[in-house]
Amino acid sequence: MALRTTNMRDALVAEVRQQILSGELAPGTALTEQGLATTFGVARPTVRSALQELEARHLAERADGRSLRVPVLTEADVRDLFRVRLPLEVAAVRAVVTDGGSLAGPKAALAVLEALPASASWAERVEAHTAFHVALVEAAGSPRLSRIYPPLQEEMQLCLAQLREAHPDPAELAAEHRRLLEAVESGNPAGAEAEAKDHLERALKSLTAG
Repeated sequence: MALRTTNMRDALVAEVRQQILSGELAPGTALTEQGLATTFGVARPTVRSALQELEARHLAERADGRSLRVPVLTEADVRDLFRVRLPLEVAAVRAVVTDGGSLAGPKAALAVLEALPASASWAERVEAHTAFHVALVEAAGSPRLSRIYPPLQEEMQLCLAQLREAHPDPAELAAEHRRLLEAVESGNPAGAEAEAKDHLERALKSLTAG
């Protein structure tokens, strides 16, 4: 398999990431230097560097202290992810409303999500979903929120990729995000904050036993 880029390491990171988030590489699949080097025709030092990046982005984990694999998320992992995510995103929504942050980014991201064709893959929907939430946090205008939130969404993408059966159908996925954006646009901080909280709590419930 050929990688079309001038930076082989970044290309490898992007390709393996895509395969993990699309489900092509299933949870628990071993990620070995030799295996990836053979598959992609790259040197093992390049693979080693790419695996280090994937591990730093929580898209690879140590299975037994040494070998790497595609992470296997448990219900406890999902709950912990939302425990961290919820207060950050609710705070961002309140800041957007109270400070009058521009909604150009979230509106553009929602347009992409709503425009996805029926044939779009789940990975494409997850990417569009992620872009909306990142844009909403960016609209808060907080450099620190903007710095710490994207890595969290990277792990959230992994969660959605592994638990896709529990998530709403594509039309409802877009509709849920339209409702959230409309609540933010309303200019009511309490209402927007409540909708953001409900939005995330519904998502958590759909991804866990309740």
